[in-house]
Amino acid sequence: MRARVLGCPVDIVDMATAVQTVVEMVERRRADATSHPAVVITLNPEMVMMARRSPAFSAVLESASLVVPDGIGLVRALRRRGHPEAERVGGADLIGSYLPEAERHAHRIALVGGAPGVAGAARDRMVETHPGLQVVAVSDGPPGRITASEVETARPEVVLAAFGAGRQELFLDRYLGPIGAATGIGVGGSLDYLAGRVRRAPTVVRRVGLEWAWRLSVQPWRVRRQSVLPVYWWLERREAATLRAKP
Repeated sequence: MRARVLGCPVDIVDMATAVQTVVEMVERRRADATSHPAVVITLNPEMVMMARRSPAFSAVLESASLVVPDGIGLVRALRRRGHPEAERVGGADLIGSYLPEAERHAHRIALVGGAPGVAGAARDRMVETHPGLQVVAVSDGPPGRITASEVETARPEVVLAAFGAGRQELFLDRYLGPIGAATGIGVGGSLDYLAGRVRRAPTVVRRVGLEWAWRLSVQPWRVRRQSVLPVYWWLERREAATLRAKP
């Protein structure tokens, strides 16, 4: 089921369904090479606000095959819109849950983006945990044609892109076809977690919906990005109140 928050599409899925959807995207491409590449977006409130000021990002969001609610602010917004079953499908957790399936199905994965050395470190840790995983390409080049060409020769089926919100989704929308991949997921800072460069919030902090505060405490530079959150909260609640008032 797909809902909307401040004009942005959000799919109401649990983790198991999201992982199965990603697997099916790859298997569909294997069965039909002409099928259209699928972009997966892990949407958070900051990205909702980005979509309001960026027509290009908004267009990619609208065309995405799967948009999961990565952020407690979106989950609560969905519940206020009559979807009590909504739950968070965080980007890092989605990748962590998908990797065993990727190993089992022998999906070919490429890692692109991140700071120098991060993609390579993430690959090493991923393969250490999942020895049968096929990480066929890594690149920490910029989001453009050269990086796409670098990974194209490895024939990946899944591209995990970490260029930051907005840029990574635009890259996937533009280059998944030329690369020949079945699907691409914007993973942002999750690549740092996979590489072991940044520690994730403790489970209890994530469970109560305060991972955003934890990340801000360990990465203070995020304060500028998160400055849009009060505006998001105000606009979202105003929209929810308007929807409730409708007969």
